[in-house]
Amino acid sequence: MAQSDPEPEPTTEAEAEAAEQPGVPVKTQAEKDAEAAERARNAENRFQWWCAGLTVMVGVFLLSGMLQSDQSFGVLGWLGAVLTYICLIALTAAYVLCARERVKLRTRVLGPVDLFQASTVVVVIAVICGLLVPTNSKSALALLFPWALSYWMYGLHRTKKPAD
Repeated sequence: MAQSDPEPEPTTEAEAEAAEQPGVPVKTQAEKDAEAAERARNAENRFQWWCAGLTVMVGVFLLSGMLQSDQSFGVLGWLGAVLTYICLIALTAAYVLCARERVKLRTRVLGPVDLFQASTVVVVIAVICGLLVPTNSKSALALLFPWALSYWMYGLHRTKKPAD
């Protein structure tokens, strides 16, 4: 009578090598899924840190352009600069909070409006006000890159609609 093998055959070369070595545990599918989810979460957090850093760099570029400008700023220019920096601080805080996993982009902030939608409004205000600052540099447009990254991350976690 043939004895059945209680362990299934390894499916990949790495699992085959691990199965041959004594004392090396073979990972289950649940463990692999947990590791993949952890890697994805870490990658998303790194992207959020990059968004925060890029937003700070936009602020530095705007300030540099303002300090190097020979033009005098009127009321509209100063109002644009102040509003732009308020928006930059808000965006940086939002990206840092997301990176530290205090909030998510889908966290509701005002009624049906989530954090990503609110940050989109803030980005639009920051770009418009940044363009009001009378310098030759259009650094405020660089805010669209971190926003695009957050838009991509926002789309990664779409809620699935139940099948009819």
